[in-house]
Amino acid sequence: MNSPAAVRTLPDWDAPFPEALGHAWIHGETRVFGGAPIVSINPATGAMLGGFDEGGAQAVDAAVTAARSAFLGDWGRISAADRAALLLGWAARIAEEVEQLAWLETLEVGRPTADAKALISQGPLLIGHYASMIPALEDRADGAVRRPRGVVGAITPWNFPTANVLIRAGPILAAGNTLVLKPSELSPRSAVLLAQLASEAGLPPGVFNVVPGSGQKTGAALAAHPGVDMIAFTGSTRTGQAIIQASASRSLKPLMMECGGKSPQFVLPDMIDQPEIWPGVFAAAFWNTGQWCAARTRLLVPKGGVEAAVEGLRAAAADWPIGDPRDPATRLGPLASRNQYEVVQRFREIALQTGRVVPLSDVPGDLRDDGFYAAPELVLDAPQDGALVQQEIFGPLLTVQEYGDADEAIRLADDSPYGLGATIWGADRDAAERIAAGLCVGSLDVIVTPAARPGLALGTPFEPRKQSGFGIEGGLAGLAAFTAPQAITYVG
Repeated sequence: MNSPAAVRTLPDWDAPFPEALGHAWIHGETRVFGGAPIVSINPATGAMLGGFDEGGAQAVDAAVTAARSAFLGDWGRISAADRAALLLGWAARIAEEVEQLAWLETLEVGRPTADAKALISQGPLLIGHYASMIPALEDRADGAVRRPRGVVGAITPWNFPTANVLIRAGPILAAGNTLVLKPSELSPRSAVLLAQLASEAGLPPGVFNVVPGSGQKTGAALAAHPGVDMIAFTGSTRTGQAIIQASASRSLKPLMMECGGKSPQFVLPDMIDQPEIWPGVFAAAFWNTGQWCAARTRLLVPKGGVEAAVEGLRAAAADWPIGDPRDPATRLGPLASRNQYEVVQRFREIALQTGRVVPLSDVPGDLRDDGFYAAPELVLDAPQDGALVQQEIFGPLLTVQEYGDADEAIRLADDSPYGLGATIWGADRDAAERIAAGLCVGSLDVIVTPAARPGLALGTPFEPRKQSGFGIEGGLAGLAAFTAPQAITYVG
């Protein structure tokens, strides 16, 4: 809990937004459309932040026209080296605006400012990584030329607003495409700022366009637009299914879909008694209050290991204080919206009825009535076929299950509609390899040293499996996915 003196030093919630961040950014300038505004709510206080445009089909049409013009114009004619240089200039501008981008995330979705800064500061490195791979796209060793796909529509979620935009925009622009982005209606302003920074860095007008709005109107219009050559989506499986249907309604186009997850993490017998693992296990499940698709929200431990897990995770929770997201000491902020809070509470009611709920920490008393806070909890004895094990919650609930041997661990973990990722805590590489081979997931971390933590493997491509989506992400293969091979054969 913050002392009164500390609270007085925190930034003012009432600091106004720059008005332009609430409107579309099209062809390098602010565009205002006449739809009814969408209201933003501060999840830490429940207070209204203000409104922003519902761009709708009109804004999408304008953005697609601008993107097509840029693709056929200046952006499509510059050299690969010049494209890389412009992207590096954009990365430099992002580095200069980390504080502002982080503050927007805190206001809109309750991201702890310190955590937001740490993640956003990695964004310029991501852009630089993709810029460095641009020359590799010109390799014609297989006889084909890789061409940009054209106008790419991207739809991004609210949990890591800036990072999610950069993960999409980086490879899309590096591959030579132009972009029409629809950010989440919970967090549009950081996306608009990123597009403004791209224009300031010299990217030609129309290369990076942002159309704020709801999924039902603006998102649906973007997915179905016949002038969009490809769609890249990150979000829930249910929304992904709707986008797939909409995208095929008026034209055929390739899709890149990263959807939901219900990822397991295993503790092997050789690590269950290692206290150093539990901070990492906690972080893998509860970072960002559990609001991320790759959260490891199912913990599998060897028989007899539940007590060690409960004790270890309770101790780890002490280093993750829940609090005002403006406070640099806060590591867990509120859930991003009232709707998400209600979703988590419904799952919690199911947990109370079908299993045993073990609190790991508590929401400070002065925050309980102000915003959408939820504390980390474990769920023991949840049925394998029940909602707690099978459905994505996107909140701070971690199921704990016991397994008898590797075969049972694989069976329990792979009995899921999702296949995004997994983590194995264990030094027994043979056991880890056996479990990995039995899992239908796109990405797997094997932690062989108890105190080690997984990092961001930018150069390693992966593809979601099952209901977690499809399409290669990351590395050169992920960059090449935003191009199309064109075979040129010279005869005679």
